Amino acid sequence: MSRMVRESGTSGLRERLWFARESLTLLRKGQQSGAARGQQLALRGAVIFHAYSVLVGLVRQAAKSYSVPGCEPLLSLAALEQLFRSAGIESPELNLVARARADQRDPLAWLDTQVMDAFGAAGMARRPQPQAEQGQRLAVAVEDPYATLEEGDLARLAAAIERVAAVLEESAPYSDEW
Repeated sequence: MSRMVRESGTSGLRERLWFARESLTLLRKGQQSGAARGQQLALRGAVIFHAYSVLVGLVRQAAKSYSVPGCEPLLSLAALEQLFRSAGIESPELNLVARARADQRDPLAWLDTQVMDAFGAAGMARRPQPQAEQGQRLAVAVEDPYATLEEGDLARLAAAIERVAAVLEESAPYSDEW
């Protein structure tokens, strides 16, 4: 028996959230089983992409509800915020996301930074290197628990997913479908 697909943006956002959570689970399993670093980086990218897609989708739905033209091609939360400002329109969904992005302690601000950093020239290929000071070639760098794929990084990914879920639920009263 096949499942009937509804034209539903909100259920699509929930599906993206599920993919983010599932990708994080696969990433953790991959780390435990010693999966290749490239595979782990791909899964990390999937977590970030799916979580961020929920936010972009939420703001795009708000733009459609408020008849804000030009939202379809935009993939950045900053660009979507600018579009709303230019149109002189405020929406509760956008306000939730904008406040979160403005607060550097909020996991959504970190998530937004991760997405923007991924578009940089070095992207995720950056690797921290120990500082070789004045001929000390064997200097050891202190391990950073927040470095990519370290425990702090995984904790931030999990916190970002949970924060995205909370914003999605907070937006429920404003969405037409809810």
